[in-house]
Amino acid sequence: MSAPPRPPWLDDEPEVLGFLGTLLDWLDRTDAEVRVRPPSLRLDRKRAPRLYRHDQAADRTWALMRRDLEGRVCDILPKRRRGPYEAEYVGASLRLIEGGEAMLRAWLSRPAQPRYREAWAIAVAAHADAFADRGDALASRPVKVAGKSPAEVVSAFARIGEPLHDGLTLRQLSARCFWGHSKLLDARAGLLKQLFPTHLIAPRPVLAHVHLVGERAGVLFIENQDTYIQALSGQSEALARLDRVYGAGFRGSAERIRTRDGVSLHYHGADDAGRRGRFEDWWFGGQPDGDPLWFWGDLDYAGMAILKALRQRFGDVRAWPAGYDRLLSVLEVGGGHLPEVADKAEQLDPGTTGCVYADETLLPALRRLGRFVDQEIV
Repeated sequence: MSAPPRPPWLDDEPEVLGFLGTLLDWLDRTDAEVRVRPPSLRLDRKRAPRLYRHDQAADRTWALMRRDLEGRVCDILPKRRRGPYEAEYVGASLRLIEGGEAMLRAWLSRPAQPRYREAWAIAVAAHADAFADRGDALASRPVKVAGKSPAEVVSAFARIGEPLHDGLTLRQLSARCFWGHSKLLDARAGLLKQLFPTHLIAPRPVLAHVHLVGERAGVLFIENQDTYIQALSGQSEALARLDRVYGAGFRGSAERIRTRDGVSLHYHGADDAGRRGRFEDWWFGGQPDGDPLWFWGDLDYAGMAILKALRQRFGDVRAWPAGYDRLLSVLEVGGGHLPEVADKAEQLDPGTTGCVYADETLLPALRRLGRFVDQEIV
């Protein structure tokens, strides 16, 4: 028995064609193995404005849908709690029935496309010569970009190896190859090393803001921008003789922070050639110059982890008592917040930092009190 022909009235009903196309869109972007239930859509006012005119044409369209669609390609499910005077289509839903996909694809001339993973493998094989490993690493890691086919995305990866893209930062490379999407490669640097092991990717410098003082007696790393800006006023006696550095939290403890191509230093305060030269001799020289080094950030596990990382990069960096004593006093009188309240529940206890004050006072207090406090409170 042949399948029912496409209803001729569909050509005059773009809104209904849109409903049916949406059901196929869902099938095309959802792999069969992860489907839990058939696709459905609700006929609300935004999706079905012509139906919601409640006129004779709307009644005719609904009658045709009932006659030619229901039971053939979809179920039509009226709203459960429909008002006594509401039309049957108000709030109704269409749900694709088993076996309806083939008929619907024939009606709309939309044959089934290869599943994304299958199409991805085909595309990678077609571009194998562009990759050092013949695309093995890429084949096992499909990347989806909205509005782009697997072939287009793989072709974008292949363009990375072109000579004109050598020497760009990761984000520049991503934007130029992936339709202006600068962050697509952020978590894929390891993948690129497998695909293009000899390709030169320029490091993206960390921005570090430095406030230099006239007579320096130490350096203070500050975690948060607002606190750094406040510290520029220099009104606190505790800050008066400290150079201050802001490097945006964990970025300030990045491995490349002490290399000239890994950091861009922006100066404020008493900035002259002599002071800047002394600061950079210490920063890029990798050796201590005798002045104490301090860190002040949030009193939470992430802040302590930054302290630990800074010690690995700069040596004997210690938690700054003048700042942390004030934060600790807030916790000890019942202040601060639970980790869950500030989306910090997944922060990990760093164990030890190597700083005596942090390891013997601050971390035990965090574990005992079970609360955190951000440095902006002071």
